[in-house]
Amino acid sequence: MDVCRQLRADSRTSTVPIIMLTARAAETDRIVGLEVGADDYVTKPFSPRELVARVRAVLRRAAAPPVDGGAVIRRGALLIDKGRHEVLYNGKPLSLTATEFRILEFLASRPGHVLSRDQIINTALGSDAAVTDRTIDVHMTSLRRKLGDGGKQIETVRGFGYKFRDAADDSESH
Repeated sequence: MDVCRQLRADSRTSTVPIIMLTARAAETDRIVGLEVGADDYVTKPFSPRELVARVRAVLRRAAAPPVDGGAVIRRGALLIDKGRHEVLYNGKPLSLTATEFRILEFLASRPGHVLSRDQIINTALGSDAAVTDRTIDVHMTSLRRKLGDGGKQIETVRGFGYKFRDAADDSESH
């Protein structure tokens, strides 16, 4: 966990894909591992074929060129610079994992649209990603925490998925 935190905190290694391979299988351990920056979390015992598939999926996602490398998404106090792979909230940089960045970019580029967990997995992570609905929930919790007040823009749509509420939506709802 400490090594993962250090890698994510250093700008030279912050985008290096990380898969935790461990005997610690409790849900809290998996959640903490993903929240500190792991892109995937595999527990023992594991299938070597599954591990290879997970490594390939993480490497594919890390190597994939951005869809629109120079685009900047602005949503209220949130700024996502896809070309620089940077996220600012209220002018302050956020340290996101590569997976968190892709999920936030996917949601923020479709404000107001309800996106299922499957859509998020398939589009932001790749259709062959070996993740569960719960993994997406963990990433959403981590994103909300890192965004602070801005985390309220990620809305859970019970029984379906998530949507990104633009700041302009706040005046229309509730």
